[in-house]
Amino acid sequence: MNKKLALLIVILAIFATTMQAQRDYRYGLFLGVGANTTTVNSDMYYDDSGVITDTVTLTARYLPIADASVTPIPSFTIGAYYEIPINEIVGLQLRLLYNKYGYALSGKIEYPNLNDNAWTEYKYSGTLKMSNISAAVLLKFNVFAKDLSVEAGVTPSFCVKMSKDVERGPLHKTLAYKNNEDYKAFNLCGTIGVTWYWLDSFFCALHVNVGLLDVLKAKEPYIGNDDHNSILYRYSDTKSKTNSVYFTLGYRWN
Repeated sequence: MNKKLALLIVILAIFATTMQAQRDYRYGLFLGVGANTTTVNSDMYYDDSGVITDTVTLTARYLPIADASVTPIPSFTIGAYYEIPINEIVGLQLRLLYNKYGYALSGKIEYPNLNDNAWTEYKYSGTLKMSNISAAVLLKFNVFAKDLSVEAGVTPSFCVKMSKDVERGPLHKTLAYKNNEDYKAFNLCGTIGVTWYWLDSFFCALHVNVGLLDVLKAKEPYIGNDDHNSILYRYSDTKSKTNSVYFTLGYRWN
């Protein structure tokens, strides 16, 4: 079993075990909306759709995207939390949540004509969608007689599904990342947030997640063909991290 997936399962097991063992606890349900951004430190994005027509296929998989523009698409989250008070000010909050997010990418690419070694420019657009299961571990600090709290901690997550719709010239293609070939399934974010409670049981919260790990597997996107001098583009230092912000509404039981 993947060690990182095993770590996530252990966290979930601790979550469930603690719920049964503790007496002085609170728990709640929440749902919300947000936005995710995927940053790339070299400003390099790539087209991985591979085929330009039904009859022409390159031996290499990746193409750089010029003038790339990235726009987050609306995302949502749903989950539950369990809270263990340590004292009147500090508590431990464990969260289990599912979120679905992604981004739209547009730009242009130059695609080689394998017959005459010329290049043709195409407009490119693609929409990447991801589904994650996360288990956050947060320290909660109560402020102003427990009506307001601040949370901080880490959120490990595991991508369970990933897909991309691509439009490029005459091509329309849907890519299913069954094995997460280009992105790592495991991610880890630092999390900070603030929660406001009213009528004792209702709450709204704003949380920000900052990516701590490089999630990009494809370290050397390139295009090349032995018949045309093996033109290569290498980006071995490229790193990609995912950041997000979510606003949620929920209900808790004391």
